[in-house]
Amino acid sequence: FIVRGPGIPWGRVREDLIEHIDMAAISLACSGLPVPTWMQGKDVFSPDYNRRDAVFAARDRCGETVDRIRSVRTDRFKYIRNFHPLRPLLQPNDYKDNKPFMPVLRELHAQGKLDPLQENLLFSPTRPKEELYDLSADPFETRNLAEDPECRQTLETLRSRLDRWMRETRDAGPETEEVYDANVADELTNPANKGHKEAIMKNVGLMKQWAKDGK
Repeated sequence: FIVRGPGIPWGRVREDLIEHIDMAAISLACSGLPVPTWMQGKDVFSPDYNRRDAVFAARDRCGETVDRIRSVRTDRFKYIRNFHPLRPLLQPNDYKDNKPFMPVLRELHAQGKLDPLQENLLFSPTRPKEELYDLSADPFETRNLAEDPECRQTLETLRSRLDRWMRETRDAGPETEEVYDANVADELTNPANKGHKEAIMKNVGLMKQWAKDGK
């Protein structure tokens, strides 16, 4: 997060953790408006700001592609929970697959030109149920420590912390099929998706088949 403005010290670098939801509280405070007490976001420039010792993140459906991931990160560790471990991380997605790099990446995969690490991270047909990374030693998150006995305590601590956050934030869980169908229908009427309907519907069919298969 890079910021410039009145009252912001020039050239200062902070190492504390913030969340995307903090942007709302920061914007209100910078505008001279009160930050509601019920708001989860924090004004990180407030004199009485208490730094977070952990931040949380979530990923769900993107376009027609169904996913569900939750995570918690401290200054050293990141814990990730994958609710669809039988699906690849690089699921088909029309929006993403039309980015210039994706055809190149898939072609390199088809030609066997990716190294083992790239293949494992990007094209594995499944994903682990849990991931744990020591960001101080492994900032690019290539070594999953979730099965490492020496990291058992850290895993259990972060697992419990994520569970508590999901309860406190009333995590709604996965979409119903009705909500999914309504969102896909809306996406198909978007003029930006003209010419993409066939690809989108193909992915929709795959998502529904995977759901039937328990994936």
